Amino acid sequence: MEPSVDANSITITVEGMTCISCVRTIEQQIGKVNGVHHIKVSLEEKSATIIYDPKLQTPKTLQEAIDDMGFDALLHNANPLPVLTNTVFLTVTAPLTLPWDHIQSTLLKTKGVTGVKISPQQRSAVVTIIPSVVSASQIVELVPDLSLDMGTQEKKSGACEEHSTPQAGEVMLKMKVEGMTCHSCTSTIEGKVGKLQGVQRIKVSLDNQEATIVFQPHLITAEEIKKQIEAVGFPAFIKKQPKYLKLGAIDVERLKNTPVKSSEGSQQKSPSYPSDSTTMFTIEGMHCKSCV
Repeated sequence: MEPSVDANSITITVEGMTCISCVRTIEQQIGKVNGVHHIKVSLEEKSATIIYDPKLQTPKTLQEAIDDMGFDALLHNANPLPVLTNTVFLTVTAPLTLPWDHIQSTLLKTKGVTGVKISPQQRSAVVTIIPSVVSASQIVELVPDLSLDMGTQEKKSGACEEHSTPQAGEVMLKMKVEGMTCHSCTSTIEGKVGKLQGVQRIKVSLDNQEATIVFQPHLITAEEIKKQIEAVGFPAFIKKQPKYLKLGAIDVERLKNTPVKSSEGSQQKSPSYPSDSTTMFTIEGMHCKSCV
């Protein structure tokens, strides 16, 4: 099935912002505009990145909306980028407490939802979402009468997900990171940056003194990632400007299985031994108590 463009992303240069209050004002006002799914404003980069419905807005109308607020908005590149969408399949698991039309209108009002198809006869709903703005679990929370149809989900999207590293609209960034002395340092950076909204994957190399990050530029900027690494005590430098590229085979292998949000999964996979077994390992490369 040919994917339709349900959402686009455009970055607009914004002059005249002086403080974080300006940033919040633009995000709040433009965020309320009909057809705008998400907006991220950067004071440092003097920019506003907006995810929007191309059927309701254009780069020009969004530029004019920011202009009307008293800021000087400029469109250096009026060509929008298509934004990846996912399909969520929901089914009724219990008697409905809300009418179908109410469920549909609730979903359509939700930021990040680009389409809803209701099938009362089949007691199901198909919802198209922008995963970087809203998650499938958040959709389920909005309509407790419905639950995820995991069987359909796997059949419809499983094959696509296998080839979606990186996803459309993702960027790879390489940064030089100074001051790392042990694996505790790399774990600290991976843990801190991996939790940031918009960061998909991160791999830190102690040997190369380097961090490789895959992120979504409409949610977080390279400069913000740099600041977060420096906030935990490691000077960081962007080696070259990030680009919308497909990762090479080596980078994919390095990154696609990297744990991002939590390391619990890998811990759970460890084989269990009887409680009275004791194993001793020799571990080299520890430098400090943090390593221990």
